[in-house]
Amino acid sequence: MKNFQSFCRTASRRLSPTLSAGARRAFVRVTQLAIIASVLSMVFSTTHAQSPVVRLQIVNVPVDSGLLAQLLPDFESATGYRVEVDKKGDEVYDLARQGAADLVLSHYGHSGVDNFMSDGLGLWPRAMFANQAAIIGPLSDPARIRGLEDAVEAFRRIAQTRSRFVVNNAATEKYLARVLWEAAGQPDQAGWYTDSGLKEQQVIQAAEKSEAYVLWGIIPFLKFKETSTSKLEALVLEDPLLQRMMMTVIVNPEKVPGVNVAGAFALQKYLTLPSTQAQIRAFRYPGVSQQLFWPAARDNIGSFLSDTSPLITTVDPAVNSIVFSPATARPGDTVTCTFTGANLSAQTYFDVRFRKEGASTDEIAQNWQWGVSEAHTVPVAIPSGTWKITGVRAHRDTNDHSGFFIPAAGTLTLVP
Repeated sequence: MKNFQSFCRTASRRLSPTLSAGARRAFVRVTQLAIIASVLSMVFSTTHAQSPVVRLQIVNVPVDSGLLAQLLPDFESATGYRVEVDKKGDEVYDLARQGAADLVLSHYGHSGVDNFMSDGLGLWPRAMFANQAAIIGPLSDPARIRGLEDAVEAFRRIAQTRSRFVVNNAATEKYLARVLWEAAGQPDQAGWYTDSGLKEQQVIQAAEKSEAYVLWGIIPFLKFKETSTSKLEALVLEDPLLQRMMMTVIVNPEKVPGVNVAGAFALQKYLTLPSTQAQIRAFRYPGVSQQLFWPAARDNIGSFLSDTSPLITTVDPAVNSIVFSPATARPGDTVTCTFTGANLSAQTYFDVRFRKEGASTDEIAQNWQWGVSEAHTVPVAIPSGTWKITGVRAHRDTNDHSGFFIPAAGTLTLVP
């Protein structure tokens, strides 16, 4: 404050000496008010202005199938958020790395996920649902596998009848073919089992020409059929072995600036609600009677599933980032913690979920802070090490602790 007042007095002395002392005092007062208004404006824009848009980077299947279009309207209506969908397939994690996403939805085994997570760019993944591959074959179905619920038995029949089978060299389908071969007893591959290095549409076309069986994802196959004259059919669908898990990852705001964590978490939680999972189970691709998507949210940790708090909306207070200043301190020091996000004010209460150095579980401190920025004195007896805030629940009522903890990343390092 002394520096602030000194700045104002200096400015007044540089005015024309013809101004009276009263006029100079008036100028100082006006300048003070103007600067205070500017500072308040910046704080207001940081803590209140939050885009209602959730940027979703997503692989092709949930979009191409129509599943996402069925699910999103209810979410947008319930929360006020608008989901901006960007279908980029193999590039989803590259784009998220560049700051173009709040949430990513991909297969668990997506080629970009390992590096993204190991670089600390994503928060903990959550299982959503599974899509699936199918054993595809000619209308004549020489191995008589149509409608079987056991993919291994279907493969065994293909081998026993020495019906043609061509390997799809897409990584997951090629691996699945090896699993089926092993489970079927490693039948001799001579004369019927062919691997010519082709994959996806090219291998489907090769299978068409030779009236062979092949593995491929059911949604890309159905989309292919809509734009081709292919006579191949999806013959085996029901075996869980054909399913492939999909998950969501919230982009880590500590590593990628500008992430709408509150909106991303709201969408992630919506997709795991029992009502949404029931919609996923009931969804049918146009013209196909079989179930093609399988609910998988129950594979998440129980504490995530058991929280039945109302979904976060665009009018609720929500934290998107945490800053400790300084980030390294000693016992007895004063550390300021500042929260930024949506609909925060000097009257907002913050519950924090945190983890001590060396601990394996989180603890909760209710009403740990009041207001977006507050100074905290580090206790003298506190152990040194890294202390992490892992989630924040912002609320307006001091006694209301019913909302979700929004994932958050704030780290304070304590040294002796």
